[in-house]
Amino acid sequence: MAIGDRGSYSKGKARRKQILEAALTIIAIDGFNQTTLSKISKAVGITDVGVLHYFDSMDDLMVQALKQRDANDMVSAASSFPDFASRVKQLISHPEQSIKQVMEIVKRNSRTPGLVELYAHMSVKASDPTSPAHRYFKQRGKIERLLVGHAARKVMEKEKMQTDLTPEEMARVMQALLDGLQIQWLLDRDVDMADIAGKAINLMWNQARHSSESEDPNGDTNGEQDGEQDDDEGTDEDPLPSYEDLLDFE
Repeated sequence: MAIGDRGSYSKGKARRKQILEAALTIIAIDGFNQTTLSKISKAVGITDVGVLHYFDSMDDLMVQALKQRDANDMVSAASSFPDFASRVKQLISHPEQSIKQVMEIVKRNSRTPGLVELYAHMSVKASDPTSPAHRYFKQRGKIERLLVGHAARKVMEKEKMQTDLTPEEMARVMQALLDGLQIQWLLDRDVDMADIAGKAINLMWNQARHSSESEDPNGDTNGEQDGEQDDDEGTDEDPLPSYEDLLDFE
C-alpha cells in the first residue's frame, strides 16, 4: 500500500468512526425510532449518500454502531491488550466481580433507552441469515456465552456444585434472562432490570449449591481437588476469545 493510500485509508476509518459515534449519540438522545439518516449526515456535515458510502445499508450502519458501542465498552475497561486480557482473567477467576460488572452494564443500559431499542430491533432482524445483524449477534452471543461459561465453571469447580445445567447452558440461560428483561423494560420502564437480574442469578447459584449439599452433605466445598490445574491451563475448554476477537471491528 502506497503512503497516499495509507493516508486515505486512515482518514476513511476516522470518518467512519465519526459517523458511528454520531449515530450512537443521536440514538441515545432521540431514541432509535427518531434516528434518521438525515440526522446522522447533518451531525457529521456530509450528505446522506456520503454517509452510506462507508456502509452497505442503513441496517449495516446500525449494526456497526452496536459494534462501536461494544468497542467503546472494552476500551473503557482497559486501554491495551495486556490490560484487557488480565481484566478478563480476573473477572473469570472472581465470578462475583463478573456479576457485579454485568449489573453495572444493565444499570447503564437503563439510562440509554434508545440504545436498548437499537439492540432489540436489530436482534429481531438477526433471525434473517441475509441481514448484516445475523453474524454480529451470532458471534456476540457465542463470545458472551464463552466468557460467562468460563466464569460459571470456575464457581462450580470451586464450590463443587452439582447441577443439571452445564456451565454453557447456564450461560445461555443468563443471556436469555438479560435479553428478555430488556424487552420487558422497553414495555414497562418501571421494571428494575438490574434488581431482577441479580435476584434471578443468585437464585440459580443458590439452587445449585443446595442441590450439591443435598447430594453430598459431608462434602468438602472449600478445598481444591487433587491435581487441579492452574486457571485456563491444560484443560479441554474452548480458549478465551482474544482482544481482537472481541472487538472484531474491521
